[in-house]
Amino acid sequence: MVKNFLFHRVHPVRDPLWDPMDVALFDRCISYISRHYQVVLIEDLIGNPTLLAQRNIATIMFDDGYKDNIEYAAPILDKYGCKASFYVVTDCIEHNIPTWTHILEHSFLSTKISNVNLMFEFIPLELRVTSLPTREARLDYVKKLKPILKKVPHEQRNMILRRVQDTYTDVAIPRLMMTWEDLSLLRSKGHYIGSHTVSHCVLGTMTDTEEIRQELRVSGQLIEQHLGYFPKTISYPVGSYDQTTIRLSQEVGYTIGLAVKQKPYEPEEDSVFEIPRIELYNESWFKTLMRITNLLEKAKKLIRY
Repeated sequence: MVKNFLFHRVHPVRDPLWDPMDVALFDRCISYISRHYQVVLIEDLIGNPTLLAQRNIATIMFDDGYKDNIEYAAPILDKYGCKASFYVVTDCIEHNIPTWTHILEHSFLSTKISNVNLMFEFIPLELRVTSLPTREARLDYVKKLKPILKKVPHEQRNMILRRVQDTYTDVAIPRLMMTWEDLSLLRSKGHYIGSHTVSHCVLGTMTDTEEIRQELRVSGQLIEQHLGYFPKTISYPVGSYDQTTIRLSQEVGYTIGLAVKQKPYEPEEDSVFEIPRIELYNESWFKTLMRITNLLEKAKKLIRY
């Protein structure tokens, strides 16, 4: 089994909606992982039977392309001699805008506008609101809304996002992403840069095959344009994919597809286009260690049964 550890943000400043992993906790994670596992790149692992046959193999990965990856995470990776793969949303890199999930949360967190028309039939009745009078009400609301938006059809999600953007016009979008120069620097240090699509679209909820193809192909082409190679790997945003996603990923030139699933990768059982990852969060060290060792998921299974 191979343990693929997934991170997103690493930052010392806390966030009430999507808290980045604290820098000290990340240091502790990488220290532990580097001592207990042989850390390799997933791109070097797949197709390498010698590596796949070894025990205690782990990989380190980041999704999205946040600036704090190079500011706070990369020095710690260097400290412990670990290489990581960074999967970037190319629109976010090109225009220095966060993913739609981040913009959604930031909008509800930062606006002072209380009236919003979210009377859409495709969202649950209790979330069809016209007024969120306090910041606390908006924070509570978006915590419930975001998981639903990850599952609804692509077109419906975009309707909500446009409505929020058109309503909360007092919110400035934060500039939080890496640049192509940052990614080139990471690449020069031996890290790998792969694709996380053009716009962080939820691939498994999309029905337009050509639109899916564009998300996959154009992101890879932009990486090739700026870094000199078409990436091997596509990381499916929010872990959403289906058989159409897999087929189109293969057609445009990827050889590895990354899901989430919170379990180790078993090469004899898992498809290389459905490689599971274990996502780590800003939690106590005890709970984080339970995730790293996979004891948390084992305990959950025992409780379910």
